Amino acid sequence: MAKRMKIQRRTFLRGAGGVALSLPLLECMANNAESEIPKRFLALYVGHGFALHGDWRWYPSVVEGQMQFGKSMEAFNPLIRRISVVQGLEHPQCVSAGGHSTADSFLTGSNPAAAVKSPSLDQIAAMTHGLKTRYPSLVLGNEGGLGGEGRSNTLSYNQFGRGIPSTNNLRGLYDAMFNSDPALQKEQHRRLSKDQRRVDRVLESYREMKRQLGRDDSQKLEHYMHALRDVEKDIERLERWMDRPKPQVDIDGLALDATVQDPATFIRTMYSLIYLAFKTDSTRYATYMLQSMNSSAWDNVPIQMGLGGTHHILAHNAAAGAAQSVPLGKYDKFQGDLLAEFVQKLADTPEPGGSMLDNTIVMYGSSNSQTHVNTDYPLMLVGGENLGLKHGTFHQLSDNTPPLSNMYLTLLNALDVPATRFSDSSSSFSQIMK
Repeated sequence: MAKRMKIQRRTFLRGAGGVALSLPLLECMANNAESEIPKRFLALYVGHGFALHGDWRWYPSVVEGQMQFGKSMEAFNPLIRRISVVQGLEHPQCVSAGGHSTADSFLTGSNPAAAVKSPSLDQIAAMTHGLKTRYPSLVLGNEGGLGGEGRSNTLSYNQFGRGIPSTNNLRGLYDAMFNSDPALQKEQHRRLSKDQRRVDRVLESYREMKRQLGRDDSQKLEHYMHALRDVEKDIERLERWMDRPKPQVDIDGLALDATVQDPATFIRTMYSLIYLAFKTDSTRYATYMLQSMNSSAWDNVPIQMGLGGTHHILAHNAAAGAAQSVPLGKYDKFQGDLLAEFVQKLADTPEPGGSMLDNTIVMYGSSNSQTHVNTDYPLMLVGGENLGLKHGTFHQLSDNTPPLSNMYLTLLNALDVPATRFSDSSSSFSQIMK
């Protein structure tokens, strides 16, 4: 009997986890969506921090009250009046965590070692408004998956504080959102039926196991079952979307087979897919981990670029001063140029009240001020003027600064999420609002 229960529990964990993390929450609210101007949010993250010294310093200078970026972020100077930069915020609960652990907490504010962790900012927004779109959110990352504890490959955490694996499958992402090929649709139907059968088996195992477990184990199992019941609802919603036409988009120029061997093309393609997802209102919330703290092929990209070391090593070296910051600054420029190109595309796309950028908050930053120093996060906010954000200021905060969660609470409210608290927030962060 014990052996049978062990197998069933392993099946349950695999079934519940696999389905929960691969299927989107879906609900048709087309009538509302058609008359509503979307309010969007995109979070972008680079591990190990940025160059902070000399001409390649990531932060802007301020001359006569006007911000101006240096070499690494110069592509953003034409957009300077649509940007706020914040220096000095952090997650107090995470200061004691190891330097490699901070990506796990970037959007949650929760210490990675905590028994109970908060959901991430994007998922709170998705739980509130995500039913208005085909996909409640997109969880993206260059490396894909979950990564390891403390070295996460994802920025997104569900309502139970569990990581949601990011996807780095460009073609799979395109197919899910836009490919209406009948053969693909048939395969998706097949997979959905398979997922439903898997859920049914898990539920059957649950009923058997519940009779045999003690009180503590029963409570733990019930926690997982809440997630599984949500998955059941997701499958039902997905079934209602399956036969509805997907948006038709122009994919000319999309390099859906790009890999880390051509990192600029890969990132540019991912940004294009995010743009199309926003433009077609397929989703309103996305996270994209551009660089984790893992040793991976993406950590080696600076070597491909001739910069003399992995991203991790460049970040370590940059802490020594201006001369040592140049290689990391050049990599920061690589990332900054691609992001500026994407942001400009949002700014050039008309929407009611202005442009897509006016209706979209883009947050770019790191949970390291420099390698393994998980305080004083470098953060940049772009766009979202129609959501109430005001820009053109470099907010340099000193002692007794509020927790970063205060700013996240403010962003949630700007996205029409009626939250009164986020993680360890103490109030709002009015400095970034009109």
